[in-house]
Formats: sequence, structure tokens, C-alpha cells
Amino acid sequence: MSHLRASAWETGLSLAILGVLVATPPTTAADPVSKYFYDDKEQIVREEVDSTGSGRIDTWITYKDGKPVLQAVDTGKNGKPDTWYHLTPEGKVARAEKDQNGDGKPDVWITHQQGVPVRAEQDLNFDGRADRFIYYEHGKAVRSEESLKRDGKITLWSYYDAAGVLVREEEDTKAGKPTVFSYYEGGKLTRREEDTKGAGRIDRWSEYDKDEQPIRRKIDRKGSGQPDVWAYYENGQIAKQEEDNLGRGRPNVTYFFANGALARREEDTQGTGHVDLIEWYENGKPVRQQQDSQRQGKMDIVTYLRQGQIERQEVDTKYEGRYDLVRFYANGRLAKEEYDTNGDGRPDVWAYYDEKGDKVLQEEDTEYDGKVHVRFRFEGGRVVSKEVVSARKSDGPPRLLTPKSW
Repeated sequence: MSHLRASAWETGLSLAILGVLVATPPTTAADPVSKYFYDDKEQIVREEVDSTGSGRIDTWITYKDGKPVLQAVDTGKNGKPDTWYHLTPEGKVARAEKDQNGDGKPDVWITHQQGVPVRAEQDLNFDGRADRFIYYEHGKAVRSEESLKRDGKITLWSYYDAAGVLVREEEDTKAGKPTVFSYYEGGKLTRREEDTKGAGRIDRWSEYDKDEQPIRRKIDRKGSGQPDVWAYYENGQIAKQEEDNLGRGRPNVTYFFANGALARREEDTQGTGHVDLIEWYENGKPVRQQQDSQRQGKMDIVTYLRQGQIERQEVDTKYEGRYDLVRFYANGRLAKEEYDTNGDGRPDVWAYYDEKGDKVLQEEDTEYDGKVHVRFRFEGGRVVSKEVVSARKSDGPPRLLTPKSW
């Protein structure tokens, strides 16, 4: 739960408690039992009340000049007072106090004028110092201020409607002034605006559903005043995020999520309006990638990865919609290539690479019968030997695995 939401919940609870305190002190219930104490002038000085007739004292009233001036109440039913009402000579509440944690000391104080509350103070961490201040108009809370860090510095301002329901909050998160603005309907969060950099400019906008779960979010990362990130949520979890990485005012990268985890990424790397790079993820790591290297609408490279390292790659070298070159990797390095040069669906050239990535051997099926007919050995990138196994077509140098134009 965030500071804002925790604070809003605590404020609602506190307002409920204060609602009891700001009212007229409780009167005795049916069948009460009172015991009076008098001074030597026969004037009442104290009263003990069993307001429910249960045989247990729960209210203590102090008198001065025959009039009640203090009423202490045991609302927790533990034999000790936890709420105190200081009364005017007219019997109206001048100040109310409440002990919320049961340590015998008040931690809520409410000031009244003419029996109507005007200000309340709360010690939320019970260190003897007020952390929240609530202000009233016509007896109803309209505004509160709170030190979220409990250091005496006010960093949260809350505003309430005529019914005492939260409608807006402003929080200072870093800049010495409000940087987060939250708006509520019916006491529930509906939208939020944030100045995440403390620059005096809103750069993040969020919308929430009836359960206060996020549904949409926009972010301005570059400080242009316009959003360049758009996030969408389902059941409170991110489902899709779009980003404008090219600064053109429209998204060119889209992330798709499953149960809050990244599942797929699509990118239009040149901003042409066509996706030319797609990546699939599992457990936060890429497992497959498709790429349109020509950026003309066809995916011509597929890469398979494991634990973030490439294992295999398939290439459409002729850009004809058919993968004719397959590359195999070991520990992230190229180890072997298979090439189908005649388009019959079977490889007819096999190339092998050492740990440095240098080609050391190439075998060719010059007859296209599935057998090796010629072998070339390499050192330093140059052919050092040629072995004709069995072939009619054995003349010429090794065939290139990819055209020079690819």
C-alpha cells in the first residue's frame, strides 16, 4: 500500500474516531448507576457512572463549582479511561482527547469553539508529537495536513467534501512542494497526476477503476510535455505498454504482458509503420526473435535463445519467405551452419567454426543427393585443402553461405 493510499485509509479511520470525539460527550444509557462524591461544603466534586448497569464504572466526571468540567470515558471496556472531554461552564465541549493505543496518554486532540470542532491533531506514531492536523468548517472536516515521515514536516495535504469524503490529495515526494496529485470520487481514487522529477511539470498521468486498480497510464520521459509511454492494465496488472522511442509522437515499440510478466515485444525500428522486430520472452528472458532485416514486410531472420544466449538462427537469405540457412551456436558463439542452396528443403552445404568463430571446415553436397561430396579446410579464413569425396561437380571454390548483398 502506497503512502498516499495508506494515509487515505488511516485518515478515513481517524475521521471516524474523531467523529465520535467531536460530538457531545456520551450520556448515560438506560438503567445507569451513579455514585457521587462531595466536598466538605456538600458540593459535588466527582461522579462515577456505570452507564450500562453492568457493575463496572466506565465514566468519571469531575465537577467545579457544581458544574461538570471534565468527563473521562472508558470506551475500551478495560477499566481505564481512554477518552476525555473538557467542558465549558455551559456544558459544551471545549476540547476532546483520545488515547488510541492504550498507553494511558492522549494521542488525538480536538479543539472546539462554541461546542463545534475547528481543529484536530493526531500523534500517529505515538511519540508525543502531532503528525496530522485536521481542519473543520461548520463542524465538518474539510482539510488535513500530515507529516508522512513523522518528522514534523508536512508532506501530504488532503481535502474533503461537505460530507467529509476525500476528494483530493497532494503529496510532496521530493521537491518541497506538491508533486503528486490524486483525485477521488466517492472516496475512491480515480486518477493521479505526478511530477516525478520535481521539475514543476506533470510527467505521469494514471487512471483507476472502481476498485482503485490502475487501468491506464501515460508518461512523459523526455520532458517534452507530451506522453511517450502508454501503459494499459487488466485487473491491476500491466497488460500492454507502448513507447515512442523515435520522438515522432506515436508509439513504435509495444510490450505485451501475461500475468504481469513480459511475454512479447514488437518494434518498428525505423518508424515506417511496419513492425520489423518481434521478441518473445519467458521468465523475463528472450527465447525467440523475428526480424525483417530488409524492412519490407517479411520476417527473414528467426533467432532462438536460451538463458539469454543464442542457440539457433534461421535465415531467409533470398528474402523469398523460406528459411534456407540455419546457424547453430554453442555458448553464444557460432559453431555450425547449414545452407540449402537449391531450395529443395534440404541442406547441401555444412560449415563448422572453431571457438574463435573462424571457419575450419566446409562440406558440400554438389549432387544434391544428401551426401557430402567435397570438403574444404580453412585456416585464418583461407582454404588450405580440398578433398573430393565423390562428385561429378567438384570444380570451383567453396560456395558462399550467404550472398554478398545480404
